[in-house]
Amino acid sequence: MKHSALMLGLTLAVGITVGAIGTRVLNAQQPPASRPFVATVLQQEPLGELPPGKWNMKAAMLVIEPGGEIPFHVHKGPGLRYVLEGAITINWKDGKTQTFEAGSTYFEGPGENHPSGNISARNNGTVPCRVVIVELVPQG
Repeated sequence: MKHSALMLGLTLAVGITVGAIGTRVLNAQQPPASRPFVATVLQQEPLGELPPGKWNMKAAMLVIEPGGEIPFHVHKGPGLRYVLEGAITINWKDGKTQTFEAGSTYFEGPGENHPSGNISARNNGTVPCRVVIVELVPQG
């Protein structure tokens, strides 16, 4: 699969997933009647060359309860994340920490993105955090 086709697939998958979640996530404004829909790219990341083989596109909903933590893990493939509700704080392997709130996106590449032996992410808020994850994963 060519890189541009792969990026189109990722972009479409994120758009379809976010659209399927419901209008509560989208801006409440209606597009003008002359434009029956609006597609906005939320985030795009260059993937470069992917290892040969067959890949699956996967969409998942991550829910982290208040005070919940995600332990260290390794990603099988690259993916985009869209925060629907609440906020998620990510510990990156370079030592930085970032918090992403509802309406924001972030990217996690394949492999280790978080410091080994530490908590990878947490919900420091008082409401559940919901994140849509759309990623490419190798088959098998």
